[in-house]
Amino acid sequence: MTVPVRTTSGHLLGSVSLYSSLNGDAARAYRRDELDLAKELVVRATELEKSPWALQIRQAVEAVASSMPADPTASNSPPDLRSYLALRRRASWRGLEHSALSREWLAHSRAWLSGDLGDRDVLVDAVEALDREASKARAEILTEPDESVSTFFGIVRRMDPVAAELESPDGEALLVPREDLDRQGLAVIGQSVSLLREVLPNGGIYCLPMTAVTLEEPAHAEQDSPWDATLEPMVIPLSTLADRDSEWLDRELTREPTAVPAFPLATS
Repeated sequence: MTVPVRTTSGHLLGSVSLYSSLNGDAARAYRRDELDLAKELVVRATELEKSPWALQIRQAVEAVASSMPADPTASNSPPDLRSYLALRRRASWRGLEHSALSREWLAHSRAWLSGDLGDRDVLVDAVEALDREASKARAEILTEPDESVSTFFGIVRRMDPVAAELESPDGEALLVPREDLDRQGLAVIGQSVSLLREVLPNGGIYCLPMTAVTLEEPAHAEQDSPWDATLEPMVIPLSTLADRDSEWLDRELTREPTAVPAFPLATS
């Protein structure tokens, strides 16, 4: 699916393309010279991309794409877009290509899944339907399990300058280099990530972090600020760290400090 991207004045900024996840399976089959399998996956992917569910998502993306700011770094542009550009600017050689990066941002669910409750419910149903149909197609076409590829879905829960921890819905944790997330603009606490890991035919391993769709809005427990609380004398509020938080802090405390050599200035 191709969606044109325009400014509020109608100026064309380019387009963004959206693909079914089955296209990734087709590309993998093509790399292995399984051409008939690749064609079959492409046919099913095309059917999904023309489905009513895909059309609903396309319309949501198109609504955002039809009013993109001419300058995505301006103060009136979406805050999430500005944050995305800042992340990509630090870690990608394409950091200054604001127009191209803005189009890539449109493919992220946080760009188009933030409408009112009614629209969000419709889009969530569409995403679930597409995922269900893609899984059904894989089960029918890929008759044997592919042990060379795996996908880990998780949320960025903890992060430091070196690593990021992804936590799956069932509580499983996975450490990944933060640099890998930085390059994709995903190094954000609370960001949903799909980590594709594939063993290549000629050796080596390919790992690609991609944005994933979070269907449930994050629940933020409302807590009173400790700075506004009126405390009784000698009463100190305490909170208990979760085991994984404690392990993360222990990991940081035992890290060898990075020494920065300092040389005295030459004097004459």
